[in-house]
Amino acid sequence: MINKFILILVLTSSFILNSCGSNSHPDGDSQVFSLEEKQFVHNLFLTEYLWYDQVVSNIDYAQYTDPQLMINDLRLNPPDAWSFTMTQQEYEDYSNQKTAGFGFGYTSDFVVYLVRINAPVYGLLFRGDQILEINGEAVTSTLVSQASKNLNVSSTFTVLRDGSEINVTLIPSEYSFNVSLGKIITQGSKKVGYLRFDSFTESSVTEFETIFSTFHNENIDELVIDLRYNGGGSVATASALLDNITNAYSGQRQMYLDWNVNYKHNNSSYTFEDADMQDGNELNIQRVFFLVTKNSASASEAVISALVPYLGADNIITIGDDTHGKPVGMSGKTYGLNYYFLINFFVRNNAGDTTSFDGIPTTCTADDDLTHLMGDENETMLKTALYYIENDACF
Repeated sequence: MINKFILILVLTSSFILNSCGSNSHPDGDSQVFSLEEKQFVHNLFLTEYLWYDQVVSNIDYAQYTDPQLMINDLRLNPPDAWSFTMTQQEYEDYSNQKTAGFGFGYTSDFVVYLVRINAPVYGLLFRGDQILEINGEAVTSTLVSQASKNLNVSSTFTVLRDGSEINVTLIPSEYSFNVSLGKIITQGSKKVGYLRFDSFTESSVTEFETIFSTFHNENIDELVIDLRYNGGGSVATASALLDNITNAYSGQRQMYLDWNVNYKHNNSSYTFEDADMQDGNELNIQRVFFLVTKNSASASEAVISALVPYLGADNIITIGDDTHGKPVGMSGKTYGLNYYFLINFFVRNNAGDTTSFDGIPTTCTADDDLTHLMGDENETMLKTALYYIENDACF
């Protein structure tokens, strides 16, 4: 049985997206960080943690009132910038794609770079909009946060869109979101399947399997997977995505989790599904294009790496920027209402290779073009992929 707490996850800004939830404890959470819980966390670091032998063994527990601060002090950084804690509710909401707020991410210049699919502002606020004011006040990150937490209360956003200032009424609320969108693009004589995939949540498999059914039925020639903001998630979901990309390697190992020397009994493998388990929507793609940035991490990198021994490095085309660089993952443990995710293992492909902590190098450099929607054929990263499909060269 696959442990649902096994994650290879990076919580980047694209996961927060002006929601009320975060990695930290919610405001007003009165839960006490007890001595017993501190000892539990410290013991995880001294035993199951990947770099257990470099953890400080004697610490003053009294100095810590917050679990994340203790984790920050104990983790080996670099390379570990990821070990974290979250509450049970936060984990369940993430897994089930539920949250609250507006559902968009923005840059330091308040330019919208991503709107979650089916979020409250989906179809109202768009990638490339620059927020100028909120309720008549010059925008600040504090104002955005305050407005997002004021659930079911409307705010007027003044945004610059296509050179014109317009007012948009936005109402934050509790919502469920999707992480997948698909379309088919005709490029010359070829049909190109384009999949936008924002997160490896446990509940996203049904979403992308429906899209792959369309790709299969339309007999696509090429596949482009947009992972530019995908910071990772469930290993099982990564395995399911690999199953849909190719049905040519049934039963063969996709990747395995390599624990520290004292926990090798926890090592586990993920394999391409057996032929008798395939449901007919799987592709048999010979090469894959991945649109990636520094925000593409963990499970995103694991999928790319897992395909290399089978399709060959020359048939894995990455477009955009070098990826994040997180070849490791974590198996969550619970204490009370908290989940603890500490780095436990390397993720290795069938050749035993991991990705670098410097990330996966890009094949073709391309800007993340905020002037076009994701999936727009004129958006620079996708346009570069389509050009490569036609010319076997970078744009």
